[in-house]
Amino acid sequence: MTRLKKIYSVIGLAAIIYFLILFFLPLAKTLITSVLSENKLDFTSYSTIFTNNTYSKVLIRTLYISVITTVITMILGYFLAYFIFTREAEKQKSWLILIISPMFMGLTIRLFGWMIILSNEGPVSKLVKMFSQNSIQLHLLFSYSAVVIGMVHYSLPFVVLSVYSSLKKLKRPVIEASKMLGASDSMTFWKVIFPLSLPGVFSGCSITFALSASTFLVPLMLGGPKNIFLSNVAYNSIINVGNYRLGAALSLTLLFIVAVILIIISMLERRFRID
Repeated sequence: MTRLKKIYSVIGLAAIIYFLILFFLPLAKTLITSVLSENKLDFTSYSTIFTNNTYSKVLIRTLYISVITTVITMILGYFLAYFIFTREAEKQKSWLILIISPMFMGLTIRLFGWMIILSNEGPVSKLVKMFSQNSIQLHLLFSYSAVVIGMVHYSLPFVVLSVYSSLKKLKRPVIEASKMLGASDSMTFWKVIFPLSLPGVFSGCSITFALSASTFLVPLMLGGPKNIFLSNVAYNSIINVGNYRLGAALSLTLLFIVAVILIIISMLERRFRID
C-alpha cells in the first residue's frame, strides 16, 4: 500500500509540474510581453484598452453577450436536466447521450451547420417567409442572435451535466417527505429541489460564462466582422497586426475579468449552499 501511495505521489507531482509548465510559464511570458517595451515597464497597452472607444465597446459587447448566453443556457439547461432527472432510471442514460451527442463532433463542423441553418436562404428563413408570405426578411447570420445561438448550443451539454449531477444527489425521501407534509409539486420544487440543486446551477453558470467570454470560433463564424469579441481582437492584434504587447494585454484583461466573475460566482455558491 505504501509503495502504491508513492507511485500516486510521483504521478501527482508530475501532473503538477506538467500543469505549471504548460499554464503558468506561458502566462508569465504573456504578462511580461504586455508590460515591457524596450526593457522598460510600459502600461500603455492596458490604458489603451479602457480609454480607446473601440476596445471598450468590444469589451462591453463580450461581457454583455456572455451574460445573456449564460442566462439563456441556464434556463434551458436546468429544464432539460430536470426533465431527464424525472424520467425512469433506465431511460435517463439515453437522454444524457442524446444531450451530449453534439460534443462528439468538432465545433467547427457544428458552426458550419448553424451557418447553413441561419443563412438568408436557410431553412429558418424559408420557413418564416412561407408563413409570412415573404413579408418578413430574417437576417440571423452575422448578428448578435446568431452568436448567442451558437454559444448556447456550445455550452448547453456542460450545463445539463452539471445540474443533472446535483439533482442526482438529491435524496428521494426528502422529496417524498415534502409532499407528505402537504407541499404541492411547485412548492416542493422551489423550496426543496431547486435550493438543493444550486451547486450545479452555479457550476453551470461558471462554465457557461467562461466558455462564452473566451470563445474565438463562435463570434468569428456566426458573428461576422462587426460582432467580434475580445478574444478575436487579441488574435488579430498578434497575428494580423503584429502588436504582441497589445494582444497580450487584451488576453490578460479578458482572463482577469473572467477570473473575477468566476470568483464572485464561487462566493455566491458558498453563500447559498445548503449542506
